[in-house]
Amino acid sequence: MPTHPENPNNLGITASSRTPTDPPHPTDPPHPARPARPQTVLLTGASGVLGTALLPYLRQRHHHVIALTHRRPLSSGAEILAGDVTRPRLGLDIASYRHLCARTDAVVHAAGMVAFGSGRASMHEVNVEGAGRVARFAADAGVPMIHVSTAYVARYREILAAGGNRAERAGNSPADYVASKTAGEEAVAAAGGKVTVVRPSIIIGDSVTGEIAEPQGLHIFAQQVLRNRLPFVPSDPASYVDFVPQDVVARAIVSLLDDGAHPAEHWLSGGAHALTCDRLVQVIVEEAAEAGIAVRPLRVLAPDVVERLVRPAFFDVVPEWAQTRLDRLLDMSSVLFNEKPLPSSLADLPDIGGAAGVRANEDAWRASVRRLITDRLGARASA
Repeated sequence: MPTHPENPNNLGITASSRTPTDPPHPTDPPHPARPARPQTVLLTGASGVLGTALLPYLRQRHHHVIALTHRRPLSSGAEILAGDVTRPRLGLDIASYRHLCARTDAVVHAAGMVAFGSGRASMHEVNVEGAGRVARFAADAGVPMIHVSTAYVARYREILAAGGNRAERAGNSPADYVASKTAGEEAVAAAGGKVTVVRPSIIIGDSVTGEIAEPQGLHIFAQQVLRNRLPFVPSDPASYVDFVPQDVVARAIVSLLDDGAHPAEHWLSGGAHALTCDRLVQVIVEEAAEAGIAVRPLRVLAPDVVERLVRPAFFDVVPEWAQTRLDRLLDMSSVLFNEKPLPSSLADLPDIGGAAGVRANEDAWRASVRRLITDRLGARASA
């Protein structure tokens, strides 16, 4: 468990010590549904994929954002505060911690270690200890917190079982990530306070433009398909591939924030409306053909078939790097491809329900594939 900062009574933090919310940024655009009272929001992970998507929506709602940053710079759109979620008092001295508690109206914790190859220790430090420290800050300040977890906590045992020793060989295990996010939720709950947990599935680019700050696992998979680097897809053609556009997640979080961030759990995923593996690959092939890129037909092989037939037949004659690549592909498939739909409550959120449909999911995926082709491959560079 994380080491919590000093008791708020020792810090002199009381409800009466809190100061009025800062005024909205003068360059914020008008919004027809402006909240009753703008809030000062402490945002962690502001320079990450979700954080960069959140900032414009928070500003549209006239919230003042304090971005807690550690290593990665932030271009604009928020007040910058240097700190570290893995250290006591978020890396602040006592006076600064008190002042931040007094100013803050709500917390959105979007920071997290998502790189599967980071190692268990790093993931625990950020995703478990860091989440607990941020939750303790929110409890100290007496304000609601929205904690960003992952929808894959619902499949933790399956993912762990699917990895086995292969995950250790690959050195890039999604099981470690899901374990850290599961433990992170427990650390947040243990801190007390008023917490809303949101659990997005794989985050992809903007539903219209496909824009994203950094490619995620599903983007990397699509890149490999576009470059003809995958010999097959380790999945059942009818399995589900669950993702959610970054703008949909951002809108959902801001909607929950404006509604008071009542303690609850929200699953932000496609659920039964997620694309099948077969359709996901078809969209990549279709968009590649439109751009003049030739993609070889891909066979779909169940992971158990690969383990029983492909590995024994070929692993004695292929180099070690090829074995590691296959291990990583198989391990990633335990997250990307799901036999059953993930839980989803996306349709229950006001003004978000329209994003919870097969057509909306396919359109969003097409936008991400087009962006990949334009930005990362060049329209014909990999033909």
